[in-house]
Amino acid sequence: MKKINLFLLLFACSFSIIAQEFPAWQGHFSYLNIGGLSQGNGKIVASAENAFFNYEPNLDFTTTFNSVNGLSGKAISAIHYSEEFELTIIGFENGLLQIVRDHRSRILNFVDIVNRVTIAPNQKQINHILEHNGVAYLSTDFGVVTFNLSNREFGDTYFIGDGGTQLAVNQTTVNNNIIYAATNLGLFAGNLNNPNLIDFNNWLQIDSTTFRTITSFNNQVFLTNSANSLFVLSELNNTLNFVNSFSTNIRDLRVSANQLLVVTRNQVFSYDENLNEEIPVFEIDNLALNLNTAIVFNETFYLADANLGLLEFNANSGIPTAEFLSPNGPLLNRVFSLAASTNQLWVTYGEYNELFNPFPLNTRGVSHLVEENWTNIQASDLDNARVLTHTSIDPNNPNRAYISSYIDGLLIVENETLVTRLSQANSGIEGVGGNLSDNRIGASVFTPNGDLYFSNSITENPLKKLTPDGSVETINLSSVITNPTSFSSAKIATDAQGNVYLGTRPAGVLAYQPSTNTAGRISSEITGVDFPEVTNANPAINALAVDNSNRLWIGTSDGLRVMFNPASLFTSNTNINVSPIIIVEDDGVAQELLFEQAITDIVVDGANNKWIGTADSGIFQVSSNGQDVLNQFTIANSPLPSNNITSIAIDGSNGEVYIGTTNGLVSFNSKITDANEDLSDVRVFPNPVRPNYTGEVTVDGLTENANVKITDITGNLVFEQFASGGSIRWDTSAFGKHKVASGVYLVLITGSDEVETEVKKIMIVR
Repeated sequence: MKKINLFLLLFACSFSIIAQEFPAWQGHFSYLNIGGLSQGNGKIVASAENAFFNYEPNLDFTTTFNSVNGLSGKAISAIHYSEEFELTIIGFENGLLQIVRDHRSRILNFVDIVNRVTIAPNQKQINHILEHNGVAYLSTDFGVVTFNLSNREFGDTYFIGDGGTQLAVNQTTVNNNIIYAATNLGLFAGNLNNPNLIDFNNWLQIDSTTFRTITSFNNQVFLTNSANSLFVLSELNNTLNFVNSFSTNIRDLRVSANQLLVVTRNQVFSYDENLNEEIPVFEIDNLALNLNTAIVFNETFYLADANLGLLEFNANSGIPTAEFLSPNGPLLNRVFSLAASTNQLWVTYGEYNELFNPFPLNTRGVSHLVEENWTNIQASDLDNARVLTHTSIDPNNPNRAYISSYIDGLLIVENETLVTRLSQANSGIEGVGGNLSDNRIGASVFTPNGDLYFSNSITENPLKKLTPDGSVETINLSSVITNPTSFSSAKIATDAQGNVYLGTRPAGVLAYQPSTNTAGRISSEITGVDFPEVTNANPAINALAVDNSNRLWIGTSDGLRVMFNPASLFTSNTNINVSPIIIVEDDGVAQELLFEQAITDIVVDGANNKWIGTADSGIFQVSSNGQDVLNQFTIANSPLPSNNITSIAIDGSNGEVYIGTTNGLVSFNSKITDANEDLSDVRVFPNPVRPNYTGEVTVDGLTENANVKITDITGNLVFEQFASGGSIRWDTSAFGKHKVASGVYLVLITGSDEVETEVKKIMIVR
């Protein structure tokens, strides 16, 4: 009997998993598309695409929850706050249920629906959550699922389709102990006093009209249909009585503060108990509302907008106004490209597909993070430029950025304000086929001497240079390409000598050496080039990076390649060597690193490690020569909201690695910084090291290959390391054996030239 009880306990607990938190990570999610609202215990709960936040109006205080806190990172489809149980209940498109308990940091996962093998993966979405008598009724794409909020266990599932089949339920409500389900096939009802509601025969179909929303108000059932009409149900004879119709789509129907609210795209209609109608929320000047839902809190309307976030609406003065309440964050979660420099990050959202095709075109603006503050620059402030795909930050003027548009040319922005937009109409940029409206600039790069080169796709001259006087100079690559309008180009990189490398599809990599005005090319037909075998002549070149050893790393649609001698491109092709990285697994089997993986981005950190993004396997951190995989982060072991990595950027001043995905932006504190030119800015922290501190001590501001020795006050050596990049970390142990004792320790630093030195002190208190 004890074995049976233990088994049952394990079975019950298997569906409740504590979500992991990630202290080394930060989430940078957008909170501007608010899909759901709930309220209770003095706070408003607002769900964004894959995150949510609590807003306490009386305190004007906001708390965010995202994948770094343990949320799944998947798309949220329903949210509800239980005031009685002090729980926030989140439903997801994949059927996952997560619960956040007030005053508890851990998030609970419930995977019962996700794990149901009898239900198709695309039919598990949780559409709505209704709380009644301690039970949450989950409206899903296959039926209604009950969840006990007291013991947090799943209960019955009601399959109410014909013959007990699966039927998508949009919403439910309970009135007089009758549960009503609004579906696309009509209105269904079941008596909660019936202990056998799992039998579809105990459900009554009242009407066959498509109903989107349903709620109970003043002891009556109200619902809306697909024709944007509001009805009230007469429970005596199960007939529907027309109340009103609306000119725009009804987004939500709910009860809040003893009012029945009908939410349309740009208005909220309010009904009292006698069905007297008011329109308390209406169009606000200069704001194009796109509402999803609304609630009333302390006699104030709060609006969930799909583009503007959470709004507090006020019309007391007779002139409607709105206060923006969403947490600071970027415009969107669907990141395409990142660019970072000291304490700043640029994000673009324009896209082209794996064929380098930008259609259908989008107009999405850009985001700029400075320190901890986001500024979102709307497309209307950027000349409505479309498909913004890349940003280069001017190394000599960090307030100036060059933003590439894969349809509308090159934008120059200074102090977050558009200065000019270059295109075929006003510069040497070429349009596709001479089309003034199709100026495809994929990316740009600053060479060490400050010149800006950029790609100009599907033109006679795919590589251009912006001169100091603002004119565009054409780079002649005719010696290595014969039909430049037959291929697309986008990504671009430079090396320490100022040589430029341009990625294409499917012409391989084009190269240019400004010092000799010489062109080169990496292509499959050239001896020594071992590109992955694909249908085209060459794979698509999705990523390029030159490391600190002047090796060219090439990310393709079908794998990773490295050119160890890129300078040979400008002398003779006889010595070209482009090959995969071969690593030996623990079992002794040789394997190609990232074999046939679609590489999306490559970035080099201060220690010459490579951060490599993939289209479906997350992000890899590999050693300087690629022989060791230092980390692989995926949705399974990190707060990444997707395994589809679109872009990577590193702030070398602090080691923050920004990772863009199709579902959001996160960052990881790698603690690997760029090397300094001298030792004048060396820091040691934390200092002092207090008894409750369990982390590592960081020494940063170092020069490349600086030697760091740590001794006690009498000169006994306890640590030594050469810096790879601009920082090292010490675990406060004596060569990894045991923690050192309390006392003062000397940090002795010698530059690689063995001339420059620096001494710091650190106090350790045990």
